Amino acid sequence: MSDEILERFRRRRRLRLAAGLTAGAVAVAGGLFWLSGGWDAWRHDRALDSACDGALAADPVRELAGGAEVTAGIRSDRNWWQCRVSEVDDEEAGRVDLRVTVSHSDDRSADLAAARTDAPLGHGWTGGFSFDPDQDRRGEASASLLLDCGGEPGGAVTAEVRARIARADFGRPETRAGLAAVLTRTATAYARQKGCEAAEGEAVREVGVSVNAWDYEPFGSVSGSCAGIVDAGTAARWGVRTAVETAPGPKPVEGCTLGGLRGAPLYTFTASYGQALDWAQRERLEDLADGPAGDAPDGRYVLWADCRGAADRAAYAVAPARGGSFTVSGLALDHPGLRTALRAFAERSAKAHGCTVGRR
Repeated sequence: MSDEILERFRRRRRLRLAAGLTAGAVAVAGGLFWLSGGWDAWRHDRALDSACDGALAADPVRELAGGAEVTAGIRSDRNWWQCRVSEVDDEEAGRVDLRVTVSHSDDRSADLAAARTDAPLGHGWTGGFSFDPDQDRRGEASASLLLDCGGEPGGAVTAEVRARIARADFGRPETRAGLAAVLTRTATAYARQKGCEAAEGEAVREVGVSVNAWDYEPFGSVSGSCAGIVDAGTAARWGVRTAVETAPGPKPVEGCTLGGLRGAPLYTFTASYGQALDWAQRERLEDLADGPAGDAPDGRYVLWADCRGAADRAAYAVAPARGGSFTVSGLALDHPGLRTALRAFAERSAKAHGCTVGRR
């Protein structure tokens, strides 16, 4: 055998050996990837893109989960649908728990968990965001949403998201915007699947936080939900010096608290739309509205409005901080003034929702 043929034979052996080693390394790496759980993590991550019948907004969920391996599933009944995202690792159960629930407008058993202290979602959405910046649980927040399917009564869906995520900090604006994206994108995707061409807002780039009783400001500087309710003269007669309000913007529940010195509450105004008004509240306010005409002894008054689409019906109420003929500041109740203030509050709020306030 010549030297040239011998060298060619040796080169082929080296190539076969290198190829064999490479294939072996790939096989070992693949085995390690499989055994280490990498395959399952990749599979679960890819599954998010089609999770919950393809309605789940997967990208913001990934951001909120912060690298945790999560899975998603559906629970549903005749009038409601829920997509739940949870952590796969049983040893860390509960570190990721995110639920988006969508209900049809005729399901009165599924009341929206909304509060007048929620921050409005804004950006063309009727919704609120709930996060208390003073709480220790930075990874817990919720948001609610009303979606109009065309403007006809009953043609609507309501949605809410509740999140408890250990790795998340909803004190960060981008984290709150991420949860808002999960809610708006998931709810509208599900609504479209069910034939509801919901009117969509813009992407929520920024959303505020909830307000607390101690987040009061001077009455003279109000510009949000308390603006335009009473004039300066009426406020002075009522002893109003402060107010607790949220930024302007339509929400399932809106409110304003007028207070005295150091924020002591005097009068609370509340607007509730659609399923944000539960049955107990509805019956109580209807009884109040059906009462005899004239001055209510405790100064509580209510107005109703008919709405199109998502809200269907709305209630507006005012309540002094203390029952009886006097306020907590000792001043006699101004009944005509309270009714006038309630109508101003109701008509301003109703205009943003496309509602018409009744005469009484």
